[in-house]
Amino acid sequence: MFPVVKLIRVREAQHELRHGSAGWIRSISGWSVIAFWLLATWFCGTILGDWWASGDLDAAIERSWLRLRILLEIAIAIAESD
Repeated sequence: MFPVVKLIRVREAQHELRHGSAGWIRSISGWSVIAFWLLATWFCGTILGDWWASGDLDAAIERSWLRLRILLEIAIAIAESD
C-alpha cells in the first residue's frame, strides 16, 4: 500500500496540486485502488492467456474488447460505491 501512497504524492507534485487538495487519485480509498489494480492485472492476464491458447494475438485483442467493457462496468460500480 505504501508504494501507492508514494505514487499519489509524486503525481500530485508533478501536477503542482496543493498539499491537502482532493485530487481524483486521493479521493478514492485504498480498497478501490486494490480493486482497480486487480481488474487491470486480470484483464492483461486474460489477453496473454487467450493469446497463448489460440496463438493469434490479433484475435485475442479483438475478443478482449468485450472483457474490457465488462471490466469498465465493474470499475464504474466500484467507483460509485466508494
